[in-house]
Amino acid sequence: MIHITQVMIADGDTEFTHLLCRALRAAEGFAVSGIYQTATGLENIVRETNPDVLLLDLMLPDALTALRELDGLSERQRPCIFVLSSFVSAEISAECDRLGINFFLRKPVSIASLIDILSRYGAAARLSAPHASEAPTQYDIVLQIRHLLGDLQFPAHVMGYRYLRDSILMTIEDPSVADSVTKLLYPAIAKKYNTTWTSVERDMRNAVSIAWNRCGSSFPGYSFSRRPANRELILTLADRIRYELHLDLCADVPSPHDGIFS
Repeated sequence: MIHITQVMIADGDTEFTHLLCRALRAAEGFAVSGIYQTATGLENIVRETNPDVLLLDLMLPDALTALRELDGLSERQRPCIFVLSSFVSAEISAECDRLGINFFLRKPVSIASLIDILSRYGAAARLSAPHASEAPTQYDIVLQIRHLLGDLQFPAHVMGYRYLRDSILMTIEDPSVADSVTKLLYPAIAKKYNTTWTSVERDMRNAVSIAWNRCGSSFPGYSFSRRPANRELILTLADRIRYELHLDLCADVPSPHDGIFS
C-alpha cells in the first residue's frame, strides 16, 4: 500500500496556500489534512489529526508559541515541521534550532522546490514504513549524495565536488569530524587524495561558488541568505540525507573509506 503523506498547512497567505494545495493534490502520495490561518491551538489539532508534516508560517501570530508547545510532543505524535518565513534573525534561527525544526525555508519559496522537498520526505517515510525495504545500503547513500549535489548544480568534473562528496559521507558517519574542519575533516580528505588541506578547502569553496552562481545566487529549497561556507553546507546536506534515509535508525552507517566512490 502506498504511504500517503498527510500535510497540514498553517499559513496566512491564501494565494500561496491555494497554489500549494493544488500542487499537492496533483502530486502523487500527498493529502492535505487541514489548512489554518492561525497558529493558535495547533498543538491540540496536531494531537487530534496526527499529520505527517506541518508547514508553518513563522510570521503568524503565536507561531513561536505553537512551536514551543509542539516541542513537548512525543516523537510518535510530533510531525515533521517545515517553517517558512520571509524574515530570519539570528535569534529566531537559534530558537528554531533549539526546538529541532526539520526544515527552515525562506519565503518566497517556489512551489516546485517545496513539493520536491516534501516528495523526498515522503520517500523517506515510505522507506521507514512497516514492511518497507531494508535499511539503506552504502550504494543508496552514495546515490543520495550524488543526487543532492546534482540538484544543486555542483560540477561533477572538479575536484571540489569529490572532496564535498567524501566530506558529506564522513560527516554522516561521524558528525564530530565537522566540528573541526581544518584539524580533522580537511586533513582526512587531503590524505586520501594526496594533497594539502588548504587545497581541499580552496577547491571545495570553488565548487560551492560555481553551484551557487549556477543556481542564481541561491540554493532552492534551502534557507541560505548568502553563499554557505564549506562546513555549513556539509553539515546541512549530511543532516538532510540522514533524515531522508532515516540513518539515525540504522545500526551501521558506511565508512567513507570503504572504497565505494569512483
